[in-house]
Order: sequence, then C-alpha cells, then structure tokens
Amino acid sequence: MDNIVAGQSGSTMGAFIPPQCALCARAPLCHPESEGHPPRISAPVHAQRFIRCGESIYRAGDPMVNLYQLRSGSAKIRITNPSGLEQITAFPIAGALLGLDGIETGLHTCDAIALEDSLLCILPYAELLTHCHHFNGAAQLFNRMMAHDANQHCRLLLTLGCMTTEERIAGFLIGISEQMAANGYSPLAFTLKMTREDIANHLGMKVETVCRVLARLQEASMVKVSRRQLEISNVDALRQMSCG
Repeated sequence: MDNIVAGQSGSTMGAFIPPQCALCARAPLCHPESEGHPPRISAPVHAQRFIRCGESIYRAGDPMVNLYQLRSGSAKIRITNPSGLEQITAFPIAGALLGLDGIETGLHTCDAIALEDSLLCILPYAELLTHCHHFNGAAQLFNRMMAHDANQHCRLLLTLGCMTTEERIAGFLIGISEQMAANGYSPLAFTLKMTREDIANHLGMKVETVCRVLARLQEASMVKVSRRQLEISNVDALRQMSCG
C-alpha cells in the first residue's frame, strides 16, 4: 500500500511555493509561478509518497494516472519483453521525473523500482497538463524533462552499439557524476546505489567484466572503489576514455 506522506491538493491560486519546495529546481512544474495566475487552477502536486528500497513505484501494464517527481533517493527503470528478457534503461536520482513511458498509450511499459528508501511527489497527469497550459515556465520545464529522457535513451543506444567495455563503464561513471553535480552533490565521490549485476545489465556486459574494468580503472588511478563507494581521482582521464 502506498505510504502517503502529505497531501497538498485543493491549494488556492494565491498559494506560494511551500518552504519545503523552495530549493527544488523543479518547483515551477508543481506550483503556480506568481500571484497573477488564472482562478481555480491549483498546484498539481497532490501528495508525497514514501517508497521502501525494492518496492515498485509502478509496473508495466499499470494505468498511467500520475507522474512522479523523485524528491530524494534513486530508482531503476526496467523493461521486459514478452519472452522475459530484461533491460535496465536508466538509474534516475533525485530530481528526475518518472512515468513518462506511459504517456503514449496510457499504460506504463516499464517497471520503476526504488534502489533505496525514496520520497516521491505525485503529479496527476491530467492536472499537470492543465498547469502547463496556464504557466509557460512549467510547460518549458516539462518539455525539457521529456527531451532529457529521450536523449538518455539515445545515449544508451550509442553506448550499447558502439563503445568498448572500458568506454561504457567510464561513460556510466561520468554520467552519474554529472547527475550528482546537477543536484548539488559531490560529482567526485558518491555511492553506487545499484548492484554490479544491475550495472552489467544496463551496459550489456557480464558482471565479471564490470568488476574487471573497475579494477583496471583503479589500477590506472582514475577511480578508487570500495564496495559501492566510488571516488573519481582523475575526472579528465575518465571523461576522455568515455569519449573513445
């Protein structure tokens, strides 16, 4: 059962951005931009939902009613074909918008699973569209987030189709580093929330290869690895490797 933390529906149009959302870069997607907004258009965020590590945010085949703003924590996005073959397509962290896969048909095509205890803001899709219709800033942000999601899939295709194992791992670590920096965290020292098996699935290689490449990167003084703790020692060399 969903653990609903706090409801925010029914806010009036004179509402300001709540203090707990003031530092969120995605706040325009969820709240009116100013006091001069049209009447009877409320903020689309209805509640927050707490998810335990390993729990599903949504499953393939579920009706797409809401989008989910990942306020804290991280997740993995997994797609499965009819014969049961699985592919992890992304590891979103705080700031990501989840559920875009369901817009095309009204049904989710992927599973979204929490990699750690996480907090979500629930955005009813129909109300989000109304909000974007009235607020240009929200519409622009929503479009950028959808474009970012599409670009991520393009980069994954390039990674799987054209890159060596070393280039894939280097690009993966640089990608996480850039995500961390964009959210105000250290880009050079972080915890890998996903397992080595998840990384191997995502990058299209064996688990043994992931471990072997990480060991080589450590021997080359590009990274330091201790279980899931990772420190980038030479970001320039790692970035150069990721570019082939």
